[in-house]
Amino acid sequence: MNVLVYSGEGTSRISLAHTVRSLRSLVGQHYDVMKIDAKGLLTEPWEESTALLVIPGGRDIPYTKDLNGAINQKIQAYVQGGGRFCGICAGAYFASDHIVFQVGTPIEVQGERELKFFAGECRGVVVPGFVYDSEQGAKAVEIQLDRELLATHKLGFSSTRVYFNGGGCFLDAEKYPGTQVLARYSGRNGEESHGVNAPAIIICQVGNGLALLTGVHLEYDPAHLDSGNPEYGPLPNVVTCLLESERERTSLLRSLLTKLGLKLTHPDAADTSSSMAEQVDTSANGVLPPGAIQGIPDLSSLYLASINSNYTADLTKILKGLATPEGLIKEPNDTFQLIASPQHTVPVHTPTLSEATEGESEEKIIKNLVLCPEQPPAPSLTPYFNMDNYFKHLHSVRGQNKMSSFNNFKFGNSLLYGQVVTSTQTMLDKNFALCQRLPDGFVCNATTQIAGRGRGRNSWISPPGCLQFSMVLRHPVQARHASAVFVQYLVALAVVESVCSLPGYEGVPLKLKWPNDIYAEAPLEENEQEQQQQQQGVLPKMVKIGGVLVNSNFSGSEFLLVIGCGVNTTNPNPTTSINHLIRYHNRVTGKNLALFTQESLLANILVKLEEMYNLFLHGNGTGFAQLEELYYKRWLHSNAFVTLTTMTPHQRVRIQGISLDYGLLRTIAVDDQGRDIPNEEHRLQPDGNSFDMLKGLISTKA
Repeated sequence: MNVLVYSGEGTSRISLAHTVRSLRSLVGQHYDVMKIDAKGLLTEPWEESTALLVIPGGRDIPYTKDLNGAINQKIQAYVQGGGRFCGICAGAYFASDHIVFQVGTPIEVQGERELKFFAGECRGVVVPGFVYDSEQGAKAVEIQLDRELLATHKLGFSSTRVYFNGGGCFLDAEKYPGTQVLARYSGRNGEESHGVNAPAIIICQVGNGLALLTGVHLEYDPAHLDSGNPEYGPLPNVVTCLLESERERTSLLRSLLTKLGLKLTHPDAADTSSSMAEQVDTSANGVLPPGAIQGIPDLSSLYLASINSNYTADLTKILKGLATPEGLIKEPNDTFQLIASPQHTVPVHTPTLSEATEGESEEKIIKNLVLCPEQPPAPSLTPYFNMDNYFKHLHSVRGQNKMSSFNNFKFGNSLLYGQVVTSTQTMLDKNFALCQRLPDGFVCNATTQIAGRGRGRNSWISPPGCLQFSMVLRHPVQARHASAVFVQYLVALAVVESVCSLPGYEGVPLKLKWPNDIYAEAPLEENEQEQQQQQQGVLPKMVKIGGVLVNSNFSGSEFLLVIGCGVNTTNPNPTTSINHLIRYHNRVTGKNLALFTQESLLANILVKLEEMYNLFLHGNGTGFAQLEELYYKRWLHSNAFVTLTTMTPHQRVRIQGISLDYGLLRTIAVDDQGRDIPNEEHRLQPDGNSFDMLKGLISTKA
């Protein structure tokens, strides 16, 4: 499931950055926290896979310009049908019935709004001094909480101070049916008369859904505000005041997210013997579980080791050739500090702020890269991934899978592992000079990613128990029979086959969703089994457990591909995992199939991928045709009917398969009775369309 944060015109870059950061730190282990613009809200079939839609602070007028009409109708239908919505400051004005803002000033705004999640008036600003695009009006306002509705009586506080800059209040909110007042302005902030003790945070029942609206900025983390900014005033100022209330702010935000029905999961102490055990500890009422890690974890050291020490020696020469005399490898996206061995002291680096995409600021820190010249690091240094066990699995699986005349195995011979990293994909793909020098089949993997990358510009914090890795692959341009576009299909197929081709595991229900997702039949509880048995013909629920991303750069006579893959191995949340499927399969069949570790699954996937890739590239010259039958055996879409929603009128089509030249999805138009319409074929590109095939929709992108 996704948490979507609106990032279109009018959005405050600061509010957007804080919103994404706070959500990723609190719910990112259960949900993909992603940005979406107006075009995405209009054309993407986002509703079914979204747990929460957030419109952050900014300017209300651009929101009305871009979202009024069809997009607001989609948002209304989503919430009415059981969805969750959060509007912050301008997003709260926008979601009210009507807005009254800064009456009698040059920036006055009045008028009705379309969403009307709050049936009354949102009036502001509550605390004077607001100036657009400035921190001059920023305040640390005090709000009084409804301790029963928020369960904060268990946390020991009834008020707190939070960031405020231009927000409104919800007049007479308690009079409207289905609306609860969760917090009020305290009356000690210098409010305008209409804001004294007025509702500051409300939650509204909207059909089967909920809308949380707040005039204050609970998403703002004062640790990421510049206390030296003169607009905040002399010390002690707004930022220092907010820092004193940080624990209360975080607890309140957790409580509000819990009230919206979101899961708040944090990794707890793990059993290192099981190499990242299943860790799911959802706290109730916003209270952190004992021993939980609050927020986004700090980055850890990276460890480089190989299946053969000679490979590490060769890599060491390459890396030292890229480094400065101080041992720094300075790349466009990252800087790495080479450490000669695990026995050497690992330095502590200070983060620096740099400008990121869309004007957001982000922290950068030098990443320590520890070389392991003789053998993998001790398990105590990498408690959630045993690198020595991984290489042993890799050697064992290769011994069981002879490749006849193909080249020797190389995928996964060298491994760069970090317990907590930004993104394995970014560290390879965005540091091109380094990536160019890495050997074919070089793998980078991590236990936790705090900025994992997906299709488009999506990013998230990865949940515990998810195997995530990226691999360098050099694909020859001249291999015209083997287009690089098929690599994403091969990787997804390799994930499924690495499990389902094993003796006894054939019935584990893993499937492929075109073009690059891994799905599974969700295990049924006992009551669900009885219900399904009573309802003949009921199809099993399919849920996503993994995905593939391939980035490509052209270098000389080859494509330099960075293959990213993530698949949930051990964690039954937020959907299901491979091990959860195996346990369920064992229960219903009476088998005793062994579960996977991260180490064994990675080894299996890499060996299976290398076998398939070599067949694809060096087989009989027919490329993907050699694997086409196996691919169709595993995918979900044979003869499925879908609707091309961006055609006018919408066109119903039947999926035929994948073209063997460029990997396009082949479909043929059908009439109202589902009969093929001759000579009306549509071919769709993997990266040019948005898909909700399980719902029967395809949106072709412009």
